[in-house]
Amino acid sequence: MTANFLLCLIVAISFIDAAEASDVFQRMGRYTSSEGESRSLLKISGRVDAPHAMSGNLQTSFSISASSELASFEGQAVTENDYIKKNFTSRRKTDSSMDGGIDWIYGKRSEVSIGASRLSDSVTVSQGVRGSFGQWLFGDQLRVGFSAQRLSTTRPGATPLDKDAVTLTPSSRLDTTAYGTSFKSILNPTTIVTADVASVRSTDRPPLQSYAAGLKQFFPDCACAVHADAGRVINLGKLSTSMTTGELTAVQWSLAYLQTFPGQLHGRLGYRYAREDEFTRAYQDHLVFGADSYSGALSKDVVGLLQQPVTLDLAMTRYIHNSAGSATTVEMGAGVKF
Repeated sequence: MTANFLLCLIVAISFIDAAEASDVFQRMGRYTSSEGESRSLLKISGRVDAPHAMSGNLQTSFSISASSELASFEGQAVTENDYIKKNFTSRRKTDSSMDGGIDWIYGKRSEVSIGASRLSDSVTVSQGVRGSFGQWLFGDQLRVGFSAQRLSTTRPGATPLDKDAVTLTPSSRLDTTAYGTSFKSILNPTTIVTADVASVRSTDRPPLQSYAAGLKQFFPDCACAVHADAGRVINLGKLSTSMTTGELTAVQWSLAYLQTFPGQLHGRLGYRYAREDEFTRAYQDHLVFGADSYSGALSKDVVGLLQQPVTLDLAMTRYIHNSAGSATTVEMGAGVKF
């Protein structure tokens, strides 16, 4: 565990006695690809939600979370991964994250949230702040939300050669600003429709626009649900030698079936399709990348030895890419809620 994670966990533990809810989760897994790369994963995360404070119609809450994930890389393909080879001689990389936020809810219909986060693997560090506002309209049938986020990332410098022998000079500092608008409509007690629009400005990319829509349909008679989502990303504009990726357009859609079985057993089957079209800076080559992923998961709610709620889960994902081969991830985890 990293010092960042331990510091955040100590702060979180100090709130547990007074907290409204808290949880600790541990997950381990194995990733194996057809390209000869494999890695073992171990992740520990914790979250604490402070009690709600009421002042008239205004409700205030605070949350803090931390996680640490250790990845051990193996296999011949790792030697071709420049980032791992140059920065992690032990072939072990630890990602640690911290996040904190404050939420205000007025009259159960107006929501304001602010927060800050930090993510680091000891080489690349990202720090960000965010804010959002949400309002329920028409008798709580439609929620409209607005959000803004600022993210600053520092990373190792590099000067790779492009296909036309031009030296690329990506900046070691990356600043990103994102604005989004979201809509959620509760059409009836069993149907929810969502839509999201976002605009992203980054110092190493042309302007990006994204559009997404989703449907959640619940079926009480069978204790099951179907989730469908689709999205489109457009990242076109003038390219410079400070950019390592070409102009991009992408589309993806996903479908998931969720089922609750007797005995607090929950299952999920999912499929996701993604396609990315890249137009390179050098020679304007048109590259097409496509991927299919299939996933399945089971989780079980039980009562622990100390009468605390415990969740056990097992998940498997199969990933197939038209240029990077295929990969399989198997993970299992256990979490306890206080």
